[in-house]
Amino acid sequence: MIENEAELIQKNLNQIEDEIPEDVVLCAVTKYHDLDETKEVIKNGIKDLGENKVQDLMKKIDQINEPVHWHMIGHLQTNKVKYLIDKVYLIQSVDSLKVLRKINNESKKKDKITDVLIQYNLTGEDQKFGFLEEETKDWINEAQNLDNVNIRGIMGMGPNTDDKEQIRQVFHNLKEIYDRINENYNLSNIHMEILSMGMSGDYPIAIEEGANLIRVGSKIFN
Repeated sequence: MIENEAELIQKNLNQIEDEIPEDVVLCAVTKYHDLDETKEVIKNGIKDLGENKVQDLMKKIDQINEPVHWHMIGHLQTNKVKYLIDKVYLIQSVDSLKVLRKINNESKKKDKITDVLIQYNLTGEDQKFGFLEEETKDWINEAQNLDNVNIRGIMGMGPNTDDKEQIRQVFHNLKEIYDRINENYNLSNIHMEILSMGMSGDYPIAIEEGANLIRVGSKIFN
């Protein structure tokens, strides 16, 4: 890596960390970025790293020895679930009952409990994955009978628009779902601890609306 790239990453990370409250976790999204760039992020003290593809994630896990928290944040196919069990800190992108069941089954085979987030899609955009608000009871009814998954919160994305009020409304609605689950359900494997929302273009709004984990990629590297 050339020196000015390392300096840019350091400068960008410093700026982001100055902007966010201490109780908000910065998950650096290292997809599309090579090993050297990823190691530079770690060198700057970032402990939480997100990848979109299982293949890329596994490659980096094999090559990076530093004690970091790996997050799976991209759409997850059921046939790839088995590779993640006991390898990742958190699967953020549980977007269907099928994936939830598969994670539980593969975790049971290895006698592990896997931490996950339930992904919502409140934007109405077909290209995004996730549960609808009215499907909340469906996944809760399913999850309460699964012994090998621990649901630590929910995840969602803002709409693909420059309209800040539209973005804010989606994040506000996600926080309301999060709070409602927290207030109405007391189940052994469902704990609303993490509200993951906000990316490079909209994380300040997400934090204002209650996010305690943000997923930032391009703003770190560009």
